[in-house]
Amino acid sequence: AGRTELPESLKALFRPVTMVVPDLQKIAENMLFSEGFDDSKSLAKKMVVLYKLSKEQLSKQYHYDFGLRSMKTVLVMAGDLKRQYSKIPEELVLMRILRDANMPKYVFEDVPLFLGLINDLFPHMDCPRVGYEDLKIKIASDLEKNGFKCLDNTVHIDQIDKIVQLFETQKVRHTTMVVGPTGGGKSLVLKTLANARLHSEGTSIKIRIINPKAQTLNELYGTMDPTTRDWTDGVLSKIFRDLNQPLTVGREKEVRWILLDGDVDAIWVENMNSVMDDNRLLTLPNGERIRLQPHCSIICEVFDLQYASPATISRCGMVWVDPKNLGHR
Repeated sequence: AGRTELPESLKALFRPVTMVVPDLQKIAENMLFSEGFDDSKSLAKKMVVLYKLSKEQLSKQYHYDFGLRSMKTVLVMAGDLKRQYSKIPEELVLMRILRDANMPKYVFEDVPLFLGLINDLFPHMDCPRVGYEDLKIKIASDLEKNGFKCLDNTVHIDQIDKIVQLFETQKVRHTTMVVGPTGGGKSLVLKTLANARLHSEGTSIKIRIINPKAQTLNELYGTMDPTTRDWTDGVLSKIFRDLNQPLTVGREKEVRWILLDGDVDAIWVENMNSVMDDNRLLTLPNGERIRLQPHCSIICEVFDLQYASPATISRCGMVWVDPKNLGHR
C-alpha cells in the first residue's frame, strides 16, 4: 500500500500496540441513532449482516469494498434521506439507500444475487428508484441525438440508469472511479452526463483529461531543483491548481472534472490518497497544499483496479460499466 517497513534499530525505540477489528454493528448502531433513526439496533444488525453476506457470497472483484468507509457513506446518505422523507418507514429508507448506494459497483452477475440478499433481509418491501426525471429525459434525448439509443428498450433503460448512478455517486463522493472493460461505454457515460447536466440544470462541465502513466512521477506532480530549490510544476499539479481557482462572476454554476484516464497503480495514486479522503488536500513535494474545492471533482476511468491498494479503493465511489449491460454476451 505504498508504505515501507521501519528499520529494526528504529523499531526498538517504540513499544508494540495491540489493535482489534472495529465492531461494525456498534458503530452502525450509534451512527444511525445520531442520524435520527429510532430502531437503530435492528437496522444496524441487518446492515452488518448484508455487508457480511455480500463479502462472502458475491464474486471477488478488485473494486469491491465492504469496509467501514463504505458503510459510513451509506449511513450518512440514509440520514439525509430520512430527514428528506420523514413519513417513510425507517426500514424502507435504509433498504433503498443500501440498494441504490451499492448497486453501481456490482458486476453484471452479482446484481441478481445482491437483490436476493436485500429481499431476504427486507422481505415484502419494494421501493422503485425515483427522482431526477428531468435529468433522465435529457440523458435519453442526448443518447438518441448522438445515435447511441439501443433498439432493445431494456438495454436503453439500463444505460440511462447507469448514467444516473454515476450522477448519484458523484453527489456523495468527490472521487469516482468508472471501472470496466474496453467497449463498455465508460467514456460515453461521462460525456452524456456532462451534456445532460448542461441541458437539465444549466451546469457547465469543464473536463481536463490526463493519462497518469504517460509521464514520470516528477513530470506528473512536479519537481524541486536540489541546488537552486526552484519548483517546477508537473502536469497534474498545474491542472489541479488551475481548476481549483475560485469561480468567477457569471460562472457560478460551472463544475470541473479532472479525468485520469489510465491504469491506476500504487506508484502514482498513493500521493492522491489525501485528496480522495475527507481532507481533500493535494500535498506537493515542495510542501505546498492545494485544497480540492466543492466545484471540482476527480474521476478515474480505468480497466480494473488490480494494482490499487485497499486504502485507495475504500476512498472512492465505484461505478462498474459492463459491456454485458449493452446486450453483448
